[in-house]
Amino acid sequence: MSLVAGETFANVPSREASTSGVVVSAVLHLLLVLALIALARPFRFNAPVEETIDLQIVPAVPPETKPAAQPILPPASTPLPDVLPAPRQEAAPDATEQPAMHKATTMLSAGVLADPRSRQTREALPTLELGTRLEQICNLEAMAQVAKWDKSFKPDRVIAYAMANTKVKSGVITATGAAMRSGGNWYNLAFNCAISPETQQVQSFEFTVGKPIPREQWAGHALAPVY
Repeated sequence: MSLVAGETFANVPSREASTSGVVVSAVLHLLLVLALIALARPFRFNAPVEETIDLQIVPAVPPETKPAAQPILPPASTPLPDVLPAPRQEAAPDATEQPAMHKATTMLSAGVLADPRSRQTREALPTLELGTRLEQICNLEAMAQVAKWDKSFKPDRVIAYAMANTKVKSGVITATGAAMRSGGNWYNLAFNCAISPETQQVQSFEFTVGKPIPREQWAGHALAPVY
């Protein structure tokens, strides 16, 4: 620090104090000016930025509609005729229809032919053709078996082919339309007769007796009322 001529040490602090006051005053004025400038400018709030979502409205898709269920109709019924058909009449059973067969356990024709009373028949058989002879032996078996099976029958004649032809297969004579006479009446008869052509003896026999044959049918089948 230098002293100017004429100054004394006593005056030096006074000048320093004056200079400091000027500086403080200048700073205060500057702050005041800045404050006034700040008050003069309007205060602006920064508006918050709104986050937006770009929405696109899509019209709702209408639900898929199923076709209305069609009612299930019952099948068309056949129209009823104006006139109802007559009730079905049960067919009358055929006179030749026979019940179950009775199977013989003992063959009887050989014993019948061995009887002295059958001598005439026994002598006539060898004169017949073999097929006819075997059929006649089966007829004798039929009469003997029926008489043993039911004592009310007294057979005196059997015609194996009376109502239907006989059939022969594998040594068995089948007569489904035979006729048997007993007590002056003719009855339907059926039988299966297994007979050996070699021995001319019946090996097995089964039969069934049917209903009486109406008298008006006798002539048409050569059924004589008496022998």
